[in-house]
Amino acid sequence: MTVDTPEPGTFLALLAGVDRDALLSLGGRRRFARGERLMHRGEPGDRLLFLLAGHVKASISDSRGREIVLSFRGSGDVLGELTFSHADPRSSNVTAIEPVAAQSVAASEFRAYLVQRPTAALTLIDVISGRFRAANLARFQFGELDTVGRVAARLIELCERYGDRNDTGIQIRLPLTQEDLGSWTASSRAGVAGALRTLRELGWIATERRRITVLDVEALTRRAT
Repeated sequence: MTVDTPEPGTFLALLAGVDRDALLSLGGRRRFARGERLMHRGEPGDRLLFLLAGHVKASISDSRGREIVLSFRGSGDVLGELTFSHADPRSSNVTAIEPVAAQSVAASEFRAYLVQRPTAALTLIDVISGRFRAANLARFQFGELDTVGRVAARLIELCERYGDRNDTGIQIRLPLTQEDLGSWTASSRAGVAGALRTLRELGWIATERRRITVLDVEALTRRAT
């Protein structure tokens, strides 16, 4: 597996080149197969992972054992940033949704790295702040929007992070299942299928197996507000 270019806005993408090189000289390379668990909820946060290729999902299970997807992460993202300081228990599971390569760094090594490189520490703060803002917006949308609106909002987010423009629109390169999209939008599989069908009939998206292309970003944006 080749190493991907860090996706825009991720921790590795925002780091200065010298800081990124220093970080990736720490720890060791890990590879994970699709469906393999990278991190387990409740385990000590004694290491961090920096994604180099592939995509993962962070999730928890509700009281009935149903999976709730919290977020998706890709090349350049950091995992374990909320628990490494005191090795607190992890708050979610992280699972590969395709083959993944990552750099594994011990929490103690990363703490020493941040002490030596304060600009990297400030970059980490910016990334964490951005994630909290995105989580707050998602909570607001869940309370205000119907299923079609929630799906539209998440598709816009996916376009911004994982979209590749082509001749017809923006193809979302994240290999997303309807189950993942449903648990991410607090919707049933049938609800997501209905929402996607509505958006297709409106001519706003096109779908194929585990791939979605957004044809009308402006219409989706209006529907998500």
